[in-house]
Amino acid sequence: MSETKELDYPRYAHVEGHTDVCYSEDGRYLITCGQDGDIRIWDGIEDGDPIEKCVGSEAFAVHQSGDVLYVGDDHHTLQVYTFPKAELIDTLTRFTASVCCLDSSKDGKLIAAGGCDSSIQVVNKDTKSVLNFNGHKSPILSIKFDALAEFLVSSSCDGTVKIWSIEKKSVVKEWTSVIPVSNAFQHSKIKCTPAWDPIDGNLLAIPFGKEIKLFQRGLWRELYTLHDYRLSEQEITVMSWSKCGRYIAAGTNTGFILVWNVSSQVIVLYAECKERYSIRSLVWCPKNGEHTLAYCDDHGQLGLVENARSDDFNIDTTNDKENILMTDEESSDNVISLEQIKHDAEVELNKQRGVSLNNVDGLEIDDDNSNLSSKYIPPTAGFTVDLQSPFQPCSTPVHLQRRFMVFNDVGYARQTNTADENVIDVDFHDNTVHHAFRIKNVLGHTIAAMCQEALVLGCETQDNTPSKLVCVLLNSWDGKREWTVDLPDDDDICGLAVTADWIAVASVSRLLRLFTLGGGQREIISIPGPIVAIHGSRDRLVVVHHCGAPIPGEQNLRYCVYKIDSRVEAVCSGYVPLFPKSTLRWVGFSDYGSLCILDSAGTLRMLIKSYWSPLCYVDNTWNDTTNHYFVIGVSEARQDIRCILCKGSYYPSTTPHPFLNEIPWQIPLCDLNQEKGELEEKFWRSNIALSILPEEDGLQYDKELKTTFLKLFAMACKSGHDMRALELCKLIRSEQYLNLALKYTMRVGNSSLATKITTIIENEAKVDDEPKPVTYSELFNGPSTSYNKNTNYISQQSQDLFSDKYSPHDKEDNNKVVESSSILAVIKKKQESELMNESNDIDRAFNPFKKKTGGEANISIGTLSPFDQTNEPSSDNKRKSDLNDSSEDINSTNKSKKPKGVSKLSSFIFKK
Repeated sequence: MSETKELDYPRYAHVEGHTDVCYSEDGRYLITCGQDGDIRIWDGIEDGDPIEKCVGSEAFAVHQSGDVLYVGDDHHTLQVYTFPKAELIDTLTRFTASVCCLDSSKDGKLIAAGGCDSSIQVVNKDTKSVLNFNGHKSPILSIKFDALAEFLVSSSCDGTVKIWSIEKKSVVKEWTSVIPVSNAFQHSKIKCTPAWDPIDGNLLAIPFGKEIKLFQRGLWRELYTLHDYRLSEQEITVMSWSKCGRYIAAGTNTGFILVWNVSSQVIVLYAECKERYSIRSLVWCPKNGEHTLAYCDDHGQLGLVENARSDDFNIDTTNDKENILMTDEESSDNVISLEQIKHDAEVELNKQRGVSLNNVDGLEIDDDNSNLSSKYIPPTAGFTVDLQSPFQPCSTPVHLQRRFMVFNDVGYARQTNTADENVIDVDFHDNTVHHAFRIKNVLGHTIAAMCQEALVLGCETQDNTPSKLVCVLLNSWDGKREWTVDLPDDDDICGLAVTADWIAVASVSRLLRLFTLGGGQREIISIPGPIVAIHGSRDRLVVVHHCGAPIPGEQNLRYCVYKIDSRVEAVCSGYVPLFPKSTLRWVGFSDYGSLCILDSAGTLRMLIKSYWSPLCYVDNTWNDTTNHYFVIGVSEARQDIRCILCKGSYYPSTTPHPFLNEIPWQIPLCDLNQEKGELEEKFWRSNIALSILPEEDGLQYDKELKTTFLKLFAMACKSGHDMRALELCKLIRSEQYLNLALKYTMRVGNSSLATKITTIIENEAKVDDEPKPVTYSELFNGPSTSYNKNTNYISQQSQDLFSDKYSPHDKEDNNKVVESSSILAVIKKKQESELMNESNDIDRAFNPFKKKTGGEANISIGTLSPFDQTNEPSSDNKRKSDLNDSSEDINSTNKSKKPKGVSKLSSFIFKK
């Protein structure tokens, strides 16, 4: 058992507060940074004139790799400096909050940075490509690459430790409640710095309060624990693994430093700092054979622990070059090398599972075959499901000290939660309607929703105070500006929505509570799953909730839209489509009431009638993959998305004041870089707008749709794709557009396509003019009133089958009206003129001596253009009456004279 060793006094390095320290790769220099915003490069701890560089108001993390120095500061950037001269040369990436922890891979190609905005970025320093890892809910405390750069371990102020797969960008293992939860990096008393075995990365060490637990790589099962009875009244704040892999050092919140021998699990150093300040940073010297520790406390002081393994009697110090850990029974004849145990274990586990078993001390070995005992073979790992937590649309994360509780088309509510103040600033985009005001956040509100009539705030349960709902009325006429209601003791608010008539409150107990704007309680709706988000607009409310256990790494979400007026009615429901391995990022209604969603992959989708359609890949509109858009709203009339550009993050910063951007829709069709794909995208984008917008607002897109249709039709005809052109006509289903297509086809002389388009037009006319079947009630209850949506008038139709008004001639009259606006009318007139010429020949057969007059001259079909709108030549009244009386005979005669296999339309074209 090691005795307590008293350390020398540390020296001043920075002002009081968080201080970070690291060694240079060669072990010569010490680099520190602190709350004064300076970095200092020390040539040994006795250096009286270190190299100094001011990098900002605060500096949180330093890391040296290769010939450069990486610094994380309060400018929300990861800066690159030369080393050791400390000259700024580059900005590697950006965050929306301070960069608070850094690490690099073993080869130095990958740089990992964690921010106070709860995000992690892994940057390739050569290609500048960035991988984003989002899953923590509070600032990142530490990050560490494993030796093979396959995994990344991180700890956060939310109390969790996560293992990330760098290739898949997903969480493979998570531990919760590892450290106390805090809302700021500076306020976290325990930094919790997990570390990998630096030799092969087969072991992972994580500090859990008063002890350090070691886990097996791949299976993530706990192997053993490092602890000491003197830690009963202390908490481990930081830890570090020596470069040789033999020792683990830990610092505590009372100023003690402990060192364990990993193989024997024995304390080899127990040292006490004289001033007993909390240890904030701890690092081993990377020089071979030099077991020196450097540390910094929370008062900005720098100290050294030399010969940190002085009490280790289990290691032969003369054989430092051999990295072989021996057990306490080395002096006996039966010497067992731990490296041999590791090798045997790996071979056996590779045979059974394909996963290497790692550095485990004290494994039970079978005496017969020296293989692993079956009791140590871990059970099959079960799948873990990471359900998405509730969030408020149009808000930024709760853990940020300065955040937007809500930012929408009306205005915003900005929360400031620092040690000096905790307030909510409310402002509006149109100050002529409402003036800005400030609220002291005494109750600790974290959720907000806002409209023109009210601001609604919600807070969680705190100690003995229940969760509260506070409504601030903006247009009150009775003098009451505010009302409050408490939720039941076992319930918490997780979502809010407000409109001009009602307020919706979602709770963790899966209830949706409705209130009037004045504070009256309304219906309570049970939701069949944990609520993820809610949003309200006019008389619509959407609720998104979990629906069953999803596939690992996926989310199984369902939406339900309610209509709320004097009563509540469920309008529609269904599953929420998400990009693979993504989560829901935003949900809301468009300007015309269409439901829209945005996932974490940046895909914006709209619910059109009964199906979801992607409108745009929002984040792809910016070339930089680190930049994202914070969506505020969607407009069908302008076909754009209102959003805020967030550089290097998913969320906007509160300062400077963000500006709204409008990015256009771009439906993700194929071949958008070609003319055909561009026209098709424009065609379907206009089609979506016309299906939603009212007639007076859709005139622009009606003209655009007509132009795009004709361009696509002409392109298909020119390239010889008649089938594609005909399929396009079947999709448009508009007589006006089809007539234009028919005219173009006849001009280019494509008779076969013209015939097929004519068939489509006739079929559409028949469908439109087909009378509706008469029901029993209509037959005996008299006339019924129907509303015509196309002409906006009310028509009376008699249902008496024996009345003169109900006649088959009405159908013919209607057909004539339809045909008068179609090119088919011209074709029919020419066909009638052919019949009249043939009737003249028949009459001459009966009276060959009768002379012809000028009006009875034959009509040449070739002189009549299909686009002429003049009337056909007419004969005298007697000839017309004779022709009408014998119309049936003439028709039969005309049919007998026509050649077989040639249609009227095609023969007409060829004559021309």
